[in-house]
Amino acid sequence: MARPFIALTALIVGAALLAGCGGGGTDMTQGMSAEQVLAESAKRTEALTSYRFALDVKADVDLDAEGAVGTLLANPLDVNGEGGAKDPGDFTLDLTANLGPGPIQANITKVGDALYLTVLGQAIKLEVDAQTVASLDATKIAPAIAGWITNPQIVGTEDVNGVQVVHIRGDVDETALAEDIGGLAGGLGAQGAVTPGAGGAAGDLETGVVDVWVGQEDLLIHKAAADVVSKDPLAAAEAVKAIDLTVSASISDFDTPIEITAPSGAREVGLDSIAGLLGG
Repeated sequence: MARPFIALTALIVGAALLAGCGGGGTDMTQGMSAEQVLAESAKRTEALTSYRFALDVKADVDLDAEGAVGTLLANPLDVNGEGGAKDPGDFTLDLTANLGPGPIQANITKVGDALYLTVLGQAIKLEVDAQTVASLDATKIAPAIAGWITNPQIVGTEDVNGVQVVHIRGDVDETALAEDIGGLAGGLGAQGAVTPGAGGAAGDLETGVVDVWVGQEDLLIHKAAADVVSKDPLAAAEAVKAIDLTVSASISDFDTPIEITAPSGAREVGLDSIAGLLGG
């Protein structure tokens, strides 16, 4: 009579042991070089349709820009927040920003070719050209940071939010960095051309380190971070006169349903009016 109970207990114990072992997951990074891991993880991560993300940015940028962009970047920038992103580039981000006078809590939402900012209960539709809005794609944040890496090396394995990952570290490719930052700055009104290929991979950076953490079982980017310091203009982006940047992005909940909607009652406001609203 005791046999069914014993069998059931054995089944439960076996299932628990199997779960504790992670289900016998395969390390897909085994035998791959750092370059191969990065290439495959970038492809897989960019193919995701949605995910949650967390972002932390500390930047002190000397940018040749006037208007709202120049005003907001006149002081060091400290932004962190969490949000969700989904194809075809829509995202919502709840953030806390220190722009000089004090911390500001806000939400930035992108739906289609429209960009919205909500501060102190006021919803604003920013008057930004469609090309610039299209370049603000939160689904590409982690792959973009990972794309700044050159001379990558696997430095170990770690645990990121309960996921076993391989840790890859390398130098910053100044050209890739400048093309991303300079292109975005230009779209927001900064002066100066972006020159692809100028500066080369080594560049003139005083500090340039990129770290990427890739899941061993899914070959997806779970986190990417960069630390960049240059007291001289970036060769590939003459608008960026100097930069001190620390940025990290972590992503999770891959391909889970995410609802992103535009705030109701938003009024249209130009970028030049935003600095005053944010206390700049």
